[in-house]
Amino acid sequence: MKTLKLIAVLILLPVALGLFGTWELQRSADRAAELAETQSALQKIRPQLEALAAKRGAVAVVDLDGESVGVMVALSRVAQAEGDLRTLGPLSEVMRGLAKGVIVLGALATLATLVGVLGLLGLGIAGSRARQSRDQLLRTFTRVSRVLPYVLVGHIIAMGAAVAAILAYEALGIWHAGRISAGEIKLMLAALVVVLVCLYSIWEMGKQLRVMLRMFEPTAMDVLGRAINVEQAPVLWAYVDDLAKQLGALAPEHIVLGMTEGFYVTSSDLQLIPSNTVLKGRTLHIPLIYLGVLDSAETSAVIGHELAHFAGADTEYSLRFLPIYDGIGRSLGVIAETMNASDLLQRTILRPAFMLGIYFMESFHHAVNHWSRSRELAADAAGARLAGNAAAASALVRISAVDPLLHERIGEHLGRATRPTADRLVPHDLATSVLHELAAQTFSLPAEELAAQLPHPSDTHPSNGERVAALQISAEEAVRRGTRAMDALHACAAMDYYFSDPQALRLGLTEDFLEHYVARDAEVVEELRTYASTAVDDVKLHEGARTRGIFSMVFFGMFLLLGIGLLAFTVARPDLVQDKKPLLMLCGLGLIGLMLILMVISLRMIKRADMPALLLTPEHLVFNNFKAPIAIRHIADFGITDGQGVVLTLYLEGDAPLPERVSSSYFAPNAKLLKRKRAVQLQLMQVRRDGKKLKAQALAELIGTYLNAGNARHLLQQRFEGGV
Repeated sequence: MKTLKLIAVLILLPVALGLFGTWELQRSADRAAELAETQSALQKIRPQLEALAAKRGAVAVVDLDGESVGVMVALSRVAQAEGDLRTLGPLSEVMRGLAKGVIVLGALATLATLVGVLGLLGLGIAGSRARQSRDQLLRTFTRVSRVLPYVLVGHIIAMGAAVAAILAYEALGIWHAGRISAGEIKLMLAALVVVLVCLYSIWEMGKQLRVMLRMFEPTAMDVLGRAINVEQAPVLWAYVDDLAKQLGALAPEHIVLGMTEGFYVTSSDLQLIPSNTVLKGRTLHIPLIYLGVLDSAETSAVIGHELAHFAGADTEYSLRFLPIYDGIGRSLGVIAETMNASDLLQRTILRPAFMLGIYFMESFHHAVNHWSRSRELAADAAGARLAGNAAAASALVRISAVDPLLHERIGEHLGRATRPTADRLVPHDLATSVLHELAAQTFSLPAEELAAQLPHPSDTHPSNGERVAALQISAEEAVRRGTRAMDALHACAAMDYYFSDPQALRLGLTEDFLEHYVARDAEVVEELRTYASTAVDDVKLHEGARTRGIFSMVFFGMFLLLGIGLLAFTVARPDLVQDKKPLLMLCGLGLIGLMLILMVISLRMIKRADMPALLLTPEHLVFNNFKAPIAIRHIADFGITDGQGVVLTLYLEGDAPLPERVSSSYFAPNAKLLKRKRAVQLQLMQVRRDGKKLKAQALAELIGTYLNAGNARHLLQQRFEGGV
């Protein structure tokens, strides 16, 4: 379906515009020929009329287009026609130029599209070949990522200009000889207004030009941590350099120390938080706490694994391809945010670019996953050469076993930092505190956890079970070593070993880490409070179809009287209907029955017009025929369809109780319970609030506001345990 949409937007539409321009060019040629023929005829008839007027005077009568008129009137009409031709002639040339412009612009858009299509076909071919050749993947990906943005921008500009030229042609085509009516003038003005809108859209396109041209440029990755130099971590830098030499790998240009995120290397640009420092080049990220969790052999295996991505055939892939691939993914996220914050016109302009960007990334998805799995297994083998297969396997298991406990402890400390109380102290040294708390834990790893994948910012890893098996270590041995108990003092000493002033480093990282999440928490709370303050009053929605009900009641009543009359006439005058009596009686009874049913429906609209169909409160949605209101926190999503009436569907959370229905009158607005879909559905002819009709969009905004506000209040209540 996505491919079909791209074909429609990028190929069929510009081709259709080009064909339309060809048709306009033919019409302009026919118009020019007609004008030339008329001009020639006028040039012949004027001397004849002038000679006739000089010979016979004003009383002469001539036949002009089937009408007998005086020769002076005929000369006046010829003069007027010649004046119209002096206007229509240049206008025809302008229209001819516009038609040619449409053809050229349509051709340019089609040409740009064909280039894009060839690129997309190349992507498909490259994607299939990339499993055998990473060089092919890198070359094609880089080449197309450079060309596609310019192709797409040219396509959109050509399309917008072509549409403007078409509309301008049709607007000018309304101009004709003789008096132009007011309606024709209005139509021309309306078309020209649309032309201006198209030109404005192209100007708006210029505002988004920078975003679109840079859509395939890598975007820096935000990382919470500190870059440490050789003076701060002399042992760590020497240790990493030595591991790189043993592997024959390029050493990192930067080492970033984080608190919890995993070990990884990247060549993408990094923007460090909170310093806002931008790092370019090869970077190794090391989580401080894991330097105490892992033993020296396991640390060598993990860091060696990461450095292996800068060794051998993997170097080019890591240095050139992955930064572009990861950066494009982040850039598409930026474009999506820009689209959400833009108006309809700008969203329409950016949507083809976004669709093409998504298709571009998906074309390489399988190839990237294939090489990600292969390169991870190769990197595991490289790490095992440095520290042994057993250490590499136990490191995988230990990280998987410790990670959930580590994040649990970190979450507890973040809770204390964001909601400080007298009895909940915030640690000044988070890494040391967490290591002591982990030392009191018993590590375990269920057998199914060996199928889990380690989190990583850019790669798709094979399962842990597959990686342990590839290291030729039994799962039992890996689990036994990886879940061993941890000594807090030994772990803290191992963590501090690499740094010249470990205490200052730990305290600084703790301050950065906690301040970052406290600031983020404050932003979230402020946003929730803003939402919570938007819907604080009760709102009653009703159908309000009284006028429609009365009108239909009168209308159907007339047909009811017709049916009664037909039936009475058939009974009273059987002599006039003779053998048609059964048919007429059947028609009369059928009409009476049908009208009675329709009048009952009309009466239903009248009676329930002012009855509350839905009551919106700050915490609940109340329906007539449900025993209890539905809590807003139990609503997962909603949908509104507008066709034969308005249908509001509320989808309930998986753990929310289903509402109980109570018996209610046919003449009251009732909601349906769709048990299989876990949804509540309310169907009305229309929806009114305070007597004013709500369109579907306004109703959606109202429902969304109350749901957002209710959920925000619920989250705030949980956040502050009972108060905002």
